[in-house]
Amino acid sequence: MSGRADAGLAAVLVVALAGGLLLGGPGASPGQALSVLVGQGDPDATAAVLGVRLPRLVLALAVGAALALAGAALQSLLANPLADPFLLGISGGGAAAATLAFAALPAAAIGLVPAAAMLGAAASTGMVWWMARGPLGPSPTRMLLAGVAVNAATSAVILAILALAPSPRLAGALAITLGSFAAASPEAAWWLAPYVAAPLLVLLYHGRDLGLLALGEESAAGLGVEVAIVRRRVFLAAAALCGGAVAFAGVIGFVGLITPHLCRLAWGFSPRRLFPRTALAGAALTALGDLAARSLLAPAELPVGVVTAVIGVPFFVALLRRSP
Repeated sequence: MSGRADAGLAAVLVVALAGGLLLGGPGASPGQALSVLVGQGDPDATAAVLGVRLPRLVLALAVGAALALAGAALQSLLANPLADPFLLGISGGGAAAATLAFAALPAAAIGLVPAAAMLGAAASTGMVWWMARGPLGPSPTRMLLAGVAVNAATSAVILAILALAPSPRLAGALAITLGSFAAASPEAAWWLAPYVAAPLLVLLYHGRDLGLLALGEESAAGLGVEVAIVRRRVFLAAAALCGGAVAFAGVIGFVGLITPHLCRLAWGFSPRRLFPRTALAGAALTALGDLAARSLLAPAELPVGVVTAVIGVPFFVALLRRSP
């Protein structure tokens, strides 16, 4: 089963890569794009494929991997199938901080927007955890209610920032809230890389600890897991993943909810097996969602968050109905 699932994941990735480069919008037909990829394209087609489609595809892959990893980490840490950066308000916190940084920072400091988004995501994560804790620990219901409250608060902050933002910055600040890869660039992909690579290493390092935490905090502590330290590091890793994704692509919902569940059906619950495959699956899902967003109403373009929501909302309803 695992071998067939790996082959299927590889095939989906190939489809996502080919679709993003060959069918990724105007400027070059599929035949012209293929010629570019084999080194025989004309200058206009080369500019469209390598200058526009390739950076957009790379950014979509990186953002999808980041969101899927954040969702898998939170679900493993909290033993909560409904944990997701979007539903828990983490994306909202990152978006609010990124929007404020984009609107307020000077142009020379725009590179600090991802760091601001990471801090905002970390703050909203801590707030949700604090609000959700009860006498018996955080329950799925309390977690969702806390996420709703944090989402409402961060939405109000974002609206206030957009209302007060200087007009030259308004378009960029608004784009953060929509979820799109239209402004993708090679520089953005390079900026995002450490926000994905470093947290992935942290999550893989704590893979065994997260597996033991599934048995309960007391059992894990008895087996040598430093629960408080692991929780803090995993929360920060999830915040970094989510904050980086929000800073460069805006709010894209449900990728972190759907992808880990689909991957568990094929590869089980072991974090060390699950996390790398979840990252690849999230990358493919987001790239395909971006391709659909560009194609469904062409030449108009939908925000990719709309596509992921159309897929994710029914999945969430079904999952909520099954949860105790």
